[in-house]
Amino acid sequence: MPIIQFNLLEGRTVEQKRTLARRVTETVVEVLGVKPENVRILIHEMGGEDFSVGGVTASQNGKMPAATVSVASSPAHLETKAS
Repeated sequence: MPIIQFNLLEGRTVEQKRTLARRVTETVVEVLGVKPENVRILIHEMGGEDFSVGGVTASQNGKMPAATVSVASSPAHLETKAS
């Protein structure tokens, strides 16, 4: 059962997350030959104070204002675990 985890800065819409889940599932089914119902996707959202690079948070470096976020400036990290 493949488990795919995304760590994202907050600010994505529900539609974006649903599209991500659907497309990733389709790709995993195609590449690994598993059934869609066996694909698990976990999306973890972090605030600007919960993500840092070089000791500077996303809020501090201007990549993400403390209260809002721009989708274009939010980095994503993909971690995959397949079994």
